[in-house]
Amino acid sequence: MREPLTDSHLNDLAALVARIEEHDSAPYRTLPVELAEYFTSTSQVVGFWSDDTLIGYGAVRDPGEGLALRCSGGIDPDHRLAGLGDRIVQWFIQAARELGQDRDEATMEIHVDEGNEDLRDILLRRGFAPAGGYVQMRRDLSRPRPKVELPSFFAMEAWDSVQNTDIGRAYSDVFAGQGWEPNEEFFIPEWSFIVVDKRTDRTKLAGFLMSNKYEQDWQGVGWSEGYTETIGVLPEYRGLALATNLLNRAADAYAESGMEYAGLDVNVDEDGQAELLALFTACEYQPVWHTDIYRRSID
Repeated sequence: MREPLTDSHLNDLAALVARIEEHDSAPYRTLPVELAEYFTSTSQVVGFWSDDTLIGYGAVRDPGEGLALRCSGGIDPDHRLAGLGDRIVQWFIQAARELGQDRDEATMEIHVDEGNEDLRDILLRRGFAPAGGYVQMRRDLSRPRPKVELPSFFAMEAWDSVQNTDIGRAYSDVFAGQGWEPNEEFFIPEWSFIVVDKRTDRTKLAGFLMSNKYEQDWQGVGWSEGYTETIGVLPEYRGLALATNLLNRAADAYAESGMEYAGLDVNVDEDGQAELLALFTACEYQPVWHTDIYRRSID
């Protein structure tokens, strides 16, 4: 039986997602509070039931700002290979058309973890095409980190020492312009840092690194880690090894808190390439997981 899901079904949905992630050895664990974000006025969620047990679900969300509609879903491990995957993908397309009907040239996308070849085949048959993806990487914090000095008159500052000041609030506007805002559920200010340029009377922001802690994922990946949510160097300061300094300082903070690894995701193109891969590889990050993005027009 298929029916729309509401927030009254959150416990059933959370139990299903937990079964899926455990069976698939996913390198993450989704919290109920994250699933609750599916139930908004700009999303649709559907469930597939066997008697009183939720065995599959699909969700399509509109993130706004002209971004692609985001599809998520899953099937109970005991009910796979029975055609339900194709039914969910067809529902994705229908729901995306309804949510994106007032948009010009709207697109929809779904993230596919490595090893899920059945889903890839379904998506290709339904008109989706590869559109890049991201690689999860980790850095062993037990290994020594090479010394890299900041340029003269540049300084590293802990974010928790400035975040509630006027300067910190101004810098927060810069971060928002770069597409990052803190998720208070996971953000760790003491693992986050900025580099400032003090060569003139007016101190300027040159680079930043912000960190989260996803303790619920540690069971899935098998280790503890500090997660670099975003790192940025303003264009006029590139080539000064500021990103390397930020990564090293964050690694020190993670290690001081007892973490085993530093983790991050890097976006890649359809060929698995990205400019930042060279930076992270030079800092001894190793790839551990790959997720592809498939996208199609809603027309």
